[in-house]
Amino acid sequence: MKRLTFLLLSILMLLAVTACSGQKTTTETQPIEYSQNSLAEETSDERTDTEMKMYINDTEIPVMWESNPSVSALRNDLEAGDIVVSMSMYSNNEQVGSLGKTYPSNDVQTTTSNGDIVLYSSDQIVVFYGSNSWAYTRLGKMDLSENEVVDLLSNGDVSIRLTL
Repeated sequence: MKRLTFLLLSILMLLAVTACSGQKTTTETQPIEYSQNSLAEETSDERTDTEMKMYINDTEIPVMWESNPSVSALRNDLEAGDIVVSMSMYSNNEQVGSLGKTYPSNDVQTTTSNGDIVLYSSDQIVVFYGSNSWAYTRLGKMDLSENEVVDLLSNGDVSIRLTL
C-alpha cells in the first residue's frame, strides 16, 4: 500500500511540475507609442528613392506617408506625371477632391484629426483641418501645426498637387 501511495504521489508531483513549467500561450496587445521622430526614422527604410511630395496651392507640405497599397499605387501613378486635384471645402472641417480614378482601399472606421490625409470611396482624396468619423483609408499626415493646417485649408477651395 505504501508503494502504491508513493507511486501515485510521485506521478502527481511530476504532473504538477510539468504543468507549472508550461509557457504562457495567450498574447496581449500593447499600444505602440511613436514620437514624430521615431515614426520618421522607422518609415525612412520603407521609402523609395523618390519621395512623394504634396503641395497645397504652391506651398510644399511636409507629409508622413503611410506604407500601404493605396500610397504605393499613387506613387506608381506619379511616375507618369504629377496628379493635380481641385479641392472643395466640405462641412467646415475638410477639403475633398476627385483623383480621377479608383485606387486600392482598405476602409476602416476612423476618427480623423487636423492634418490627416485619407482616401474616401477609393477615388477621392480628403485633407482635414478638423475632425470627422467615417470609413477611410489612411494615406498620411501633414507635419504642420494645427494652426498652419487651418490657415491653409479653411479659407476657400484649394488645389493639391502630388509629385515625386
